[in-house]
Amino acid sequence: MNFSPVIAQEIEILKKSDSIPIIKEKGLVYINEKTDLTDFHFIAKLKITSNDFNELLTGLQKSANKLSANAFKYIEKENLENRTSIIIDLYAANQELIEHNKNNNSTNIIYFFGNDKKTQKFKIDNKKIELQPNEIYQFELPKNKEVKINKGGFAGMTVFHQWSEGQPTIFYAFGSGNLTGYGNGNDFIGLKISSGSIIQIKSDFAYLLINLKN
Repeated sequence: MNFSPVIAQEIEILKKSDSIPIIKEKGLVYINEKTDLTDFHFIAKLKITSNDFNELLTGLQKSANKLSANAFKYIEKENLENRTSIIIDLYAANQELIEHNKNNNSTNIIYFFGNDKKTQKFKIDNKKIELQPNEIYQFELPKNKEVKINKGGFAGMTVFHQWSEGQPTIFYAFGSGNLTGYGNGNDFIGLKISSGSIIQIKSDFAYLLINLKN
């Protein structure tokens, strides 16, 4: 989503449950499309509109905190002239349900998110990759091999990864753009990303970003 200038989010509650349970498990978890929702407690259906991904996340996080939700399911999006609207269902879930949902997520995959301003160049081992603005690059970790990821050459940043059983999907961003550092828990972390940095994004909002960019 390539947005400018930023407009604060609009939040509309389309549907709301009459009862909201008290939950101990904090944070805000992305619900995988494969997850059975039978035992999840539906709280509300939201429509959030903005021209900035960070603002969409802010609206989602604020609404979840206000309504005591700790899980969300992406339903659909609508691209308007200069804005995007997303429909999100909020739920309450215990730790057992959260863990079951996590098991439905992919493993040993790395996603690289391009920013909304310029092409980003990086290397996976000796392979040179150009990531276009707003593009997503997917890489599957091979077994029995350590993978080297470098951004910015010798003076830049390098990370290493290796396949392991059940390893959660990893999400990286390069450069500044429409990305944020939101993650599990209630902390709001804004990222300032230099051109040579490789920044890891928390998975729950990264999965939402994949839906919005598709």
